[in-house]
Amino acid sequence: MVLTAGRWQVRHPRTALTLWFSAFFTGAGFAAASVLAALVSSVSSGTASSAAESFALTAAGWGSLGVVGALIAFVSASAEPLTQSWREAVDRFAPVAIARDDHGRYALVWFRSEQPIACAVPTRSPEILVSTGLRDLLSPSQLAAVIAHEHAHLRQRHGWAVRIAELNALCLPRAFWAGRALKRATLLLVELIADDTAAKQAGAVHLANALAAMGRTTRDPGLDLRADRLTLRRWPSTRRRRILAAARV
Repeated sequence: MVLTAGRWQVRHPRTALTLWFSAFFTGAGFAAASVLAALVSSVSSGTASSAAESFALTAAGWGSLGVVGALIAFVSASAEPLTQSWREAVDRFAPVAIARDDHGRYALVWFRSEQPIACAVPTRSPEILVSTGLRDLLSPSQLAAVIAHEHAHLRQRHGWAVRIAELNALCLPRAFWAGRALKRATLLLVELIADDTAAKQAGAVHLANALAAMGRTTRDPGLDLRADRLTLRRWPSTRRRRILAAARV
């Protein structure tokens, strides 16, 4: 399959994510069309040539409708825990929060922790949580690049993409590799897209150095690979680079 072959997704993550979700929504559209066709056939089953055929069409139509109803109920029940996890993240760090800076569309929340942590929380009142450990580890320019990365997640609605991919993986049986593949691809690609956005805004060298420092501290090889990726691309010069006020510390 083209979407899983080669390394082009790493070089063009935004295009790759668009194609992944285009394939997902196309498949969902075909599934919806199949259900609709089954319902239409069941309604018009009175013109069927035999009673057996009429019964089969009716059973298929109402069976499809039942599957759709069960799927909607499952998605509704599964979506709430995913949203709740974001709320719990905010509640978990609230007791150790030491400062809160309002940036209009989101709030920058500083909390006390020795671990180098930064994460975007896409709730109704979006927040970016940053630990004192990360602030002490990085230079101001590197920290600004990390905050720009998290702001890109909020601004580009990456939380919704991850949520859809997680729900899709929950709905499909484990034997269907496509559900897990979409989730894995989404989790990786949104990080690379946010890296590219932050690199253009705050400087690729600052973000790469920040990721490398975090990788050494946390021993996460994924951060080192993302840092290496940034060093292999060409980026706008300092004069052309636009620093978002929201990413400044």
